[in-house]
Amino acid sequence: MCGIAGIISNLDNSCIKSNLTKMINLLEHRGPDDVQMYFEKQFGFATARLSIEALEEGFQPITDGRFVIGFNGEIFNYRNQISTYGFPEKNVNSEVQFLLELWKLKGVDFVHDIEGQFAIYIYDKLRNELYLFRDRYGIRPVFYYHGSDDFYFCSELKGIIAASKRKFDINQIALAQTCMFWTSIGDTTAFKDIKQLEPGHYVSWTKNGLKKIRYWMDPLYSYSDLDIKVSNHKEFLAENLISSIEKQIHGNVGHACYLSGGIDSAVLAKILKDKSDILNTYSISFSNSEYDESVPQKLLSKELGTIHKTLSVSRLDIANNFSLAINHAETFLFRTAPVPLLLLSRLVNNDGHKVVFTGEGADEILLGYDLFFENRIRKFWSRYPRSAYRPLLLKRLYHYLPQFRESRYFAIIKDFYKKNLSDNDTVFYSHLVRWSQFKQVSPFFNFESEELLEENLLKSFFKSLPKQVNNLDADRKAQIIEINTLLSNYLLSSQGDRMSMANSVEGRYPYLDEGFTEAMSKLSGQQKARGVRTKSLFREAFSKQLPEEIVMRPKVAYQA
Repeated sequence: MCGIAGIISNLDNSCIKSNLTKMINLLEHRGPDDVQMYFEKQFGFATARLSIEALEEGFQPITDGRFVIGFNGEIFNYRNQISTYGFPEKNVNSEVQFLLELWKLKGVDFVHDIEGQFAIYIYDKLRNELYLFRDRYGIRPVFYYHGSDDFYFCSELKGIIAASKRKFDINQIALAQTCMFWTSIGDTTAFKDIKQLEPGHYVSWTKNGLKKIRYWMDPLYSYSDLDIKVSNHKEFLAENLISSIEKQIHGNVGHACYLSGGIDSAVLAKILKDKSDILNTYSISFSNSEYDESVPQKLLSKELGTIHKTLSVSRLDIANNFSLAINHAETFLFRTAPVPLLLLSRLVNNDGHKVVFTGEGADEILLGYDLFFENRIRKFWSRYPRSAYRPLLLKRLYHYLPQFRESRYFAIIKDFYKKNLSDNDTVFYSHLVRWSQFKQVSPFFNFESEELLEENLLKSFFKSLPKQVNNLDADRKAQIIEINTLLSNYLLSSQGDRMSMANSVEGRYPYLDEGFTEAMSKLSGQQKARGVRTKSLFREAFSKQLPEEIVMRPKVAYQA
């Protein structure tokens, strides 16, 4: 895991070296083990390395004379691919060397043969052409700015701002998107003219311009009408998840695991513990009992026999570290939840760990959010809007919340969920209730431009999605929207990579392994979760391996 940076410019070499040095120094927290830079006339590239795999051989950037290459991330299948392609192990003994050889063999198509979490840069000196690639779900970040004849890229925006020596204004579109979608969308960032490379895309840059290409389509699109024929769906799920975890037990430095108290991290910890004698687990507890989940966390750590540490977080801890979290997130935050994760990764780092497994992605892939079931209920209700009984299914979904149990409150809640009830032909139906907050939030800002109006934000988001989204069923549409909003640009970024790498800790996400997500996309929504029971198939698959209190525990949204 690393921080990467690069400049292509008409500036003289001393200026490029000075600016690149500024960029890479700002990324020291992402790669404290080593810094390497490579310069020639009118370009320079740098890597701040967090050494995890091939500790003695994996230095970068590297060159073969024509191509210069470096990357941030992990390529989990590179050892298998070395033998598949017959590359000499003596010369190809690290991920970056493997990527160079695969690039020389296959060009841009090399990206289809690699599995992992990555942001990769490749510069062709002969053609003065730069390529940037980002992994399929956007686990690892890369940002870029291009002027008339220069190009900057970096793992974090602050490097570009420091090196380019120009003023970047706040991006009102990103602010408006956050007010509506809870995060920025697509290639938008908090600063005008600085873009982020979107998940599953690559860009190629020459002085003639920039081209952006989607190289990967979410398998949810491909299998929309396919019902996989397997004898046991529970075994199918478990086998594929175990395979993804085994693949990601990768590197020479060991690993730890977060333990939230929910079933996602519990299953990860269970499988990891089965494969090693010792496992360190880490949790957050809150002095505010409304948010605290320490009881199931302690139950799990005792049941699994892990070496467990809990970080207690108070309101004051969040207040005192909020500025630091913003500095690392580099974007607008709609809640304070990233701050405790920043503090938790510090504890993991202090214990000497560089890698931590975490459960992000499980809810999106396995239907774990209540939102998916609100969508089902509202679709059912919309067929007979006057029904007094159909909205009562919401009580079943939220049986653990007092406001749903008491009839005097439920009347108000029912009116809330009745919003946009008849708009069930729109792609965004599942999220319309959540996004209705825009009308309440947006008046706090001076949104006067037409492009910042609600309908135009929706149109812009719709254009960014593949046309095939129209053909998906209601569950898959909701999954695609959640993956393209809250998962990619918030959970994996503001709350994920940015908070863990602030303390030189790499997150691993087995629920987003390419093999696992493709396998799960072959199951229908009803197979993965029946009725209004979140992740029912997943719970059943691991019901005999975990305490019943954990398996049956309702999904509790992480808050701070």
